Amino acid sequence: MSHHQFPLETIGQFHIPDHLLEAKLQELKNVIGCEELMFVSTCNRVEWLFTVDHYVCTGLTQKILDIFCQSSQLDTAQIGQKCVRLSGEDAVHHALRTAASLNSAVIGEHEILGQMRAAYDYSFQKGWTGEALRLLMKQCIKSSKQVFTETDLRRKPVSVVSIAWSAFQEQNIPLNSEIGLVGAGQIIGTFAKFLEDAGYQNIHVFNRSEDNAKEIAKRFAHGQVHAMDAFTQQTLQPTVWIICTGSTAYLMDEKMIENLPASTQFVIDLALPGNVHPAIKNKEGVAFFDMNSIQKITSENIAFREQALEQCEPIVLSGLIEHRHMVQERKIELAMQNIPVTIKEIRDTAISSVFQKELASLDDEAKATLDRILDYMEKKYISVPMKMAKAVLLDHQKN
Repeated sequence: MSHHQFPLETIGQFHIPDHLLEAKLQELKNVIGCEELMFVSTCNRVEWLFTVDHYVCTGLTQKILDIFCQSSQLDTAQIGQKCVRLSGEDAVHHALRTAASLNSAVIGEHEILGQMRAAYDYSFQKGWTGEALRLLMKQCIKSSKQVFTETDLRRKPVSVVSIAWSAFQEQNIPLNSEIGLVGAGQIIGTFAKFLEDAGYQNIHVFNRSEDNAKEIAKRFAHGQVHAMDAFTQQTLQPTVWIICTGSTAYLMDEKMIENLPASTQFVIDLALPGNVHPAIKNKEGVAFFDMNSIQKITSENIAFREQALEQCEPIVLSGLIEHRHMVQERKIELAMQNIPVTIKEIRDTAISSVFQKELASLDDEAKATLDRILDYMEKKYISVPMKMAKAVLLDHQKN
C-alpha cells in the first residue's frame, strides 16, 4: 500500500506500534503460512514481503489487512482490491526500485533504504528471514548505492532543511558568527546538525521548552539556551536567525524587523505558516529565505531528479539480473551441500566393509599411501561437481 494508490490517512491506519509489531507479524506468519517475512512501514507506504508457495488472492490479502488495520471504519475488502500484489521477479524489481527511492513520494530520498534495512534486521533478529530475503536485501543495498552514487538522482536537494542549508552556505557566514535558533523541533534540530558539522559554535537556542532547547544547545561549545521572551524582547543580537515554531502568529513582527541591528545578515523562516512578517523583505542589508523560496527550488529540483530516472532504470535492471544469478548459484550450493557427507559415507563403507579384507593385508606404509590417495580423491569429488555446475550456470547466463 503506497501513496500511489491510497491517501496517507488510510496508509496510517496500518502502521503498527512497536510494542504490538511482533505479535502482529507472528499472527500473519500463522495465517498465511510463510517461512520468511518482513514488514516495511513508512509515512507513505506499508509493505509485506514474504515467501509462500501458493498464490496470494484478494481474500488472503484482506486477511493480512484485517490483522494490521487499526480502524474499524475501513473496508479492508475494498482496500485489498486496490493493494498491489507482486511475486517472483516482479516483486524483486519492485523492491529494488523502492530501496533506490524510485517509488518514493520524493524520488531520491535515501531514508527508505535505511527503513528497509531496519525492517530486515528486525525480522532477522526474530528468526523470520532466510536465504530469499537475505539475497534480496543484499541486492537492494548494492543497487540502491549504485543509484545514489552513479546517477544525478541526489545531486539536487529536495528536503526543506537541505535546501535551507544550501541557501545558508551561499551567504558565507563566518564560523565565529552569533546564530540564533528559534524553536527546537525536528527541523531546527536537523539544521543544528548541519551547523555542528560545519564547525559553528556560538549558537543561541530560543524555545518555550527548556529541555528541548538544551538537547540542541549542548552540541555546541558555546551553545546557550534562552526563553522565548528573550527573542521577542531582543535582548540578544545574533547576526543570523533560523526560525521554525508552531506559532500561527508572526514572532518577528514589523516592529521587531525595524529594530533589527545593523549586524543582522540573514533570516531563514522555515515555518508554515510563516513566523516572520513579509516586511523583512524590505529590510536593507538583510537576506531573507522562507518556505516560498524553498517551494520554488523544490519544484525545480524534483523536475531535475525525474529526468535522472532514465539513468537509474538500467542499474535497477542490472541488479535484477544479478539477483537472478545470485539465487541460481545459491540454489546449486544448497543442492550440493550434502555431497561432502555422501562422499565420506562412501569412503567409510569402502574401508570398513567392501575392501576390509584387502586392507587388512596391507602394511602400515601402504595403508598410509592409500589414505593420502583417498583424501585427494575425496576432495576432488567434492569440488569438481560444484565447479562443473557453476561453469554450466555461467555458460547459461552468457547465452
